[in-house]
Amino acid sequence: MENEYVVAPGARFAVSWRYSRDECREFEGVYKGLSAIGTDTAMVFDVDGTVRFLSASSIVCMDQLEAAPEKNDKKSDAGSVFYG
Repeated sequence: MENEYVVAPGARFAVSWRYSRDECREFEGVYKGLSAIGTDTAMVFDVDGTVRFLSASSIVCMDQLEAAPEKNDKKSDAGSVFYG
């Protein structure tokens, strides 16, 4: 992989996020891409078959567990904020 510090679709992460002022929660999932929740940017994960949209501002930390599989030369969606 050219740049090993890239959050790329297909990579598996352990994510800690702020659930409330006093509580953090965690999950493991496969990163799918970015989307929008109102005016906020959301990171989208597949968590055991459930698509989870998580506001990027609520993420405390992300641990990369598995790198994304090498992708073929597909057209880039770099300007799109929607996953898929």
